[in-house]
Amino acid sequence: MHSNQSRYSRWSWIIALLLAAILLWMFMTGKGPSNACCTPVTETAAVTEAMPMEEEPPVVTEAFSFSATADEFISHGDVSSISWFDDLDGLTALLADGFTIEGDDAAITLTGTADSEEVKQQKGFDVQSFFGTDVNIDNQIMVTMADSATLTLPATAKVYFGTGFHRLPVDGLATLEPTITWLSNHPDAKAIISGYHDQTGDLISNQALAKKRAQSTYDALLNAGIDASRIEMRKPVSAEGNGDLNEARRVEVTIE
Repeated sequence: MHSNQSRYSRWSWIIALLLAAILLWMFMTGKGPSNACCTPVTETAAVTEAMPMEEEPPVVTEAFSFSATADEFISHGDVSSISWFDDLDGLTALLADGFTIEGDDAAITLTGTADSEEVKQQKGFDVQSFFGTDVNIDNQIMVTMADSATLTLPATAKVYFGTGFHRLPVDGLATLEPTITWLSNHPDAKAIISGYHDQTGDLISNQALAKKRAQSTYDALLNAGIDASRIEMRKPVSAEGNGDLNEARRVEVTIE
């Protein structure tokens, strides 16, 4: 009986020593259960921290552009800032008689044909009024000219101005139309512009006013398509108006 207890005690010590040795080996080699459970979690956290955040792509808005006739309107892009977009009926009415426009929110080209320079200029003014002064209008309307062989040299055009005024009067383009038509059909012809004034008031101020009147007439010819090289500003020999002050306040345009 005593012998069996001794053997049992001896085997218990042997097993205990083996377990202790195994635990010591696991601790020394890093193969313990605590290390095995924690290492994967740490690595996963590190990978998660290194991943960059995905950014949403920026929203790109297409620039506005359009083309229009009396029968059709086509536009592309964002129209939220186009103030005239709600009046397309007014636009199509403006383009009656075969006119066409195309462009964007800053610049527009106007094309078509007109029977006279006056019609062309008036259509340009109407289009500018519709779109506003912030939009540049390129008036490319072609004026249908009569056969140059049937034209006769027009008389000197006289544009009359009110007292103290130098801007081209309302009927100024109509007065200049025969001269513009002749110049357009005769590339070798030149326009000679002379500004006059009446005899009342300060002479120096009157001379400056006459020059401004001539300049506004010069600008009208340029806008009608006459090249600057074919327009000459010439100071008149006399400012006399034969005693008629209304006659004195004028600009004359002759053709040479």
